[in-house]
Amino acid sequence: MISKLKNFSLALLLIVSFASWSACVSGPHFYLQYGNDYQEVNLDKILADNPLPAGENIKVVNLGRSQSASRHMVQIRDREVFHLHKLHDATIVLMRDQGYLILGQKRIDLKTGDIIHGVPHYYVNTANDPTVAFAVYAPAYDGKDKSSG
Repeated sequence: MISKLKNFSLALLLIVSFASWSACVSGPHFYLQYGNDYQEVNLDKILADNPLPAGENIKVVNLGRSQSASRHMVQIRDREVFHLHKLHDATIVLMRDQGYLILGQKRIDLKTGDIIHGVPHYYVNTANDPTVAFAVYAPAYDGKDKSSG
């Protein structure tokens, strides 16, 4: 009986320790290549330096570009309008909060960490705070290739 109690106590201690440790680990982490160097991008700093102003719905922060792709941090308070990028492929990683994407005729519920790659779409934020997404466009996005499907 004492042995079982010690094993249970040890298991409980390990579970509590892991839960405490994982609660202290920030994330998600991501790294971007600048020249020949990879740098960790601090999401909290990007958001602090580029807040989504009250009354604005969407803010896009350019994080860099190469000849073949561009990288952006996108904040969405409410929703996008239905749109299509005819000349660019877009891959999006949801970094914070949740919502749903209408991709063609299909609704896809999304949460932090989900990855989206698709054509005609719009996103609706269902969280209280602005959604934050990391977007990669190929070729590099020029800000002009957006139409209403």
